[in-house]
Amino acid sequence: MRETSLILTFYTKDFGKINGIVRGVRGPRSNFGGASMEIFAHDEVVFYERKRAGLFTISQCELIDFFTPVRASLEKLSYANYLVELTDSVTALGDKSAEVFELLLNSLRLLAGESSAKRIARIFEIKLLSLLGIMPALQTCVNCGGPVEGNSRFSLRHGGLICKSCLKADVAARPILQGTINFIEHVRSLPFDRVARVKVSSDVGHELEKILRAFLDYHIERRLKTVEFIKAIEK
Repeated sequence: MRETSLILTFYTKDFGKINGIVRGVRGPRSNFGGASMEIFAHDEVVFYERKRAGLFTISQCELIDFFTPVRASLEKLSYANYLVELTDSVTALGDKSAEVFELLLNSLRLLAGESSAKRIARIFEIKLLSLLGIMPALQTCVNCGGPVEGNSRFSLRHGGLICKSCLKADVAARPILQGTINFIEHVRSLPFDRVARVKVSSDVGHELEKILRAFLDYHIERRLKTVEFIKAIEK
């Protein structure tokens, strides 16, 4: 907005997602540090509401954490951007969720450590789906409510497992490993401070990525730019 001002999106702990205007950020006398304006920077922000609905004026923005180790790695930087873009795509302006804020912040902190970026992304996706109330049904058949035994299938359209008797309810339902089901349920039920230690086999990791990505694509109906970029750098 103009030459010296920016309109940025902030995800806040107490007020949810907001759009804010930062005036004079590009001027020679700016009081704002450039690092605090970078994507996924953790800031302490002071703002007030303008007469124009939906847009806040940011009067102060102090950097708390720049997550430098994340920015030093192309892989981690890409996944950090993915976490932010996914959060943005599933949250509306003004919707408050301290739990989603803490999940994003803690995931970025974990990403700055030694943990696998891919595993952190899968943990984030599972926890986010649970917080949003769109977690796939994995304990009983999503179609009939009965027990699921043997080689079950996962339905994107119905949002969960389908038993053998209900396969006609979704002929596009895909096979899913029991290890994948176990991992999702385990991560969903564990507190975040313990999930980083959860291990995953290569087969389950690959399937998790495909199924969770397909499930998110189906339900948010939006292709994320960072997904395509991550695919490109991992080839």
